[in-house]
Amino acid sequence: MAQAILNFDWSKTEIGPIETWDIALITSLRMILSCPISMCLTWGPERRYFYNDAYVPILQQRHPQALGSTLQKVWSEVWEQILALALKVDAGGSVHEADMLFNIEVEGQIQETYFTFSYSPLYNSHGKVSGMLCTIIDTTSAVIKAQRTKTTEENLARTMLEVKAERLKLHTVLEKAPIGMAVVDGPEHKFILTNDYYRDLFLGSRDAVGSTVKDLFPLTEERGFIQMLDDIYQTGQPVEGRDVQFKSKRADGSEFLIYADFIYQPIRDMNDNIEGILLAVNNVTQRVRAVENLQTAKLEAESANQAKSAFLANMSHEIRTPLGAILGFAEIIRAHNLDLAERKKYLDIVIRNGKSLIRIIDDILDLSKIEAGKLEIEKTPVSLVGLLQEVLTMFFDRASRKNIQLIYEASEINNLNVITDAVRARQVLINLIGNAIKFTTKGSVKVSCHVNQVSTTQRKVTFSIEDSGIGMTQEQAYRLFQPFTQADIASTRRFGGTGLGLALSRNLARALGGDVDIKNCQVNKGCTFEFSFVAEETNLTASATPAPLPELKNSMAGLKVLAVDDSPDNRELIKMILSQSGLDVTEAESGEDAIQQAFQQQYDIILMDIQMPGLDGYGTLAELRRRGYQAPVLALTAHAMKEEKNRTLAAGFADHVTKPINSEILLQTIQSHVKNH
Repeated sequence: MAQAILNFDWSKTEIGPIETWDIALITSLRMILSCPISMCLTWGPERRYFYNDAYVPILQQRHPQALGSTLQKVWSEVWEQILALALKVDAGGSVHEADMLFNIEVEGQIQETYFTFSYSPLYNSHGKVSGMLCTIIDTTSAVIKAQRTKTTEENLARTMLEVKAERLKLHTVLEKAPIGMAVVDGPEHKFILTNDYYRDLFLGSRDAVGSTVKDLFPLTEERGFIQMLDDIYQTGQPVEGRDVQFKSKRADGSEFLIYADFIYQPIRDMNDNIEGILLAVNNVTQRVRAVENLQTAKLEAESANQAKSAFLANMSHEIRTPLGAILGFAEIIRAHNLDLAERKKYLDIVIRNGKSLIRIIDDILDLSKIEAGKLEIEKTPVSLVGLLQEVLTMFFDRASRKNIQLIYEASEINNLNVITDAVRARQVLINLIGNAIKFTTKGSVKVSCHVNQVSTTQRKVTFSIEDSGIGMTQEQAYRLFQPFTQADIASTRRFGGTGLGLALSRNLARALGGDVDIKNCQVNKGCTFEFSFVAEETNLTASATPAPLPELKNSMAGLKVLAVDDSPDNRELIKMILSQSGLDVTEAESGEDAIQQAFQQQYDIILMDIQMPGLDGYGTLAELRRRGYQAPVLALTAHAMKEEKNRTLAAGFADHVTKPINSEILLQTIQSHVKNH
C-alpha cells in the first residue's frame, strides 16, 4: 500500500509531484505511511481520501478504489454522519474524538473491533480549514478487557491516556525529523511551519510561525534568496543545492554560517496552483569541514615535503662544500712537497671548513632541542659591549674583503653587565650579522644597541642590524622565519646557507625573553633586523670571552693513558695529541680489549668511546667498576647533547669530552682529573 501511495498521481493534489521531493523527505513519508497506527486524511473541497497501510482493514473491500477518491464515494452509506462531523471540524477548527465499533472479517470470521477516531483540522496557506487528519487507534483489546473484568471508568480513562501518549509519540517523530523542514506561504513568504531541526539551525530555537523570511533573515533579499523564492512561484520548478554556504544574520543581529544540502519544493493546491514552498535543509557543515581539513592537511603535507626536499638538497650542498675543501686540501697536503707557508695556508683552510661543518651540525641540534622543548638556558654575567666586540671581531676581515663598512654604535651599553645566556646571545648575533654581510654586496652593515628599563632589576637589550644589501619583498620576509626556508631559491643558490639560522635565532631570542623581528625591508635597499632579550642587571665583573686555558704542568709528562675507541683513525689522533704533550698512550679497539688491558698494567686515566660494537662505553665502565677498577674514566664521544652528558656523568664517568676533539680542552680535562699524579 505504501508503494501504491508513492506511485499515486500526486500532481492532481495540493501536495505536488513526489518525484521532485528530497530523498530524506520521501524516507520520512514512507515511515509515516508504514506507521502501525492507522492514519487517513481528506483534502480539498471534494474531500479526497488518502490513508496508510494500517488503515486498510477498516475499509474492508473498499480499499482498491478508495485511494484518491472522495470521502462521500468511499463512505456513501454513512456520508451524512461523516459530513456532520467534518462540518464541525471545519467550523470550530478544533479536534474531535469518537469511539466506533466495526465488524471486520479476519480469516473468514467476523470480529467486533473498537476504534478511537481523532479528527484534527488541516489548514491551507490562507489559514482556512482545507481538510482533516484522522488518527485511528485500535482499542479492541482494552475494551474487551474492560468488559471482561468490568473495569471501572477510571481504568478506561487510563486507557485513553495511553492512546493519547501514543499519539504524542507520533507527533514527536514528525517534529524531531532528522532534517530541517519549514513551509513558507504566499508572496510575502510567511512561515506557517518549522520543525525543531530547522529552528535550531537557523532561528536559535525561536518560533518563526507568522514571521516572514525577510523579517527573520534581513540579508536574504540583497543576497538573492527572496528572488529565488519568487522564481519558484513563477516557474514551479524546485531548486536544489549541495554543499552550499549559508551565511546570514538573524533578526536579533546574530550571525550564522553553515554548509547545507537543500531542496526548495513548491506545494500545490487542488487546482495545481502553488500556494507555498517547502524548505528542506540538511546541515553538512561537518562533512564539508572534514573535506576542507583533509585538503588543507594534504597541501600542508605536500608543502612540508617540498620544503624538506629543498632543505635536504641545500643541506647536502652546505655539508659537501666544506667537506670537499677538507678532503681536497688534505689530499694536496699529503701528495705534494709543500713549503711551510703553503702547508700552514692549506691547513688553515681545512680547519676553517671543519669548524663550518660543526656550526651546521650545532644549528641542527639546537633546532631539534627547541622543537623537543629541551633547550636549556644557562645564565651568567656578561659584558654587553665585550660580547658585541667579540662577535664583530669575527667579521671585520670578511667585511673588508667585500669592501663593506662594518660599523657599530655601543655607547648605551658601555660598562653595562647583565645576566643572560651569553652563548645563545652570541649565537644570535653571529647569525644576524653574518647574514647581513652575506647578503650585502656594497655599502655598509651597521650594528647598534639600545637599552630600556623593564623593572628595577631588569633591562630590555635590543641590537639593531641594518644593511644596504639585496633586501626582500614582504612575502619573502613572511617565509623567512620558517625552518629550512630562505627568501627564494635564487638567493639560496647565489649566497648559500642552510635556511636554519633565522628560525633558530628567533627561537633562541624568545627563550631569552625577547624576539627577532624584521623592522624594515625593501628590495635592493637592504633590511633592518632587531634582536631583543630581557636580562637582569648585575654588579659582578663579566667577560664576553672565556678565560684562557691554563698551561699544562710539567708533571703531565709520563702519564699513562688507555685510549679506547673502535675507530683506528680516532685512536691515532688521540695518541698523536697526547704523545706530543709527553703522555704515554696505549690503544684498545673495543670494550672487551679495554677491560683486559686495564688489569695488565696501571693507567692513570682511561679515555672511553661511548658508541662501540659489542660492549659499549657504559657496559665497559660498569664491568670495570664491578671488578674494582678505581682510576678515572673519561667519556670521549661524538654525543654532544646535554642529556647525553648528563647520562654519562650519572653512569659514573669522571667527565664528558666531545668530538671533534679540541686538543687544549682534552689536555686540560685530563690534567684536572690527575692532579695528584
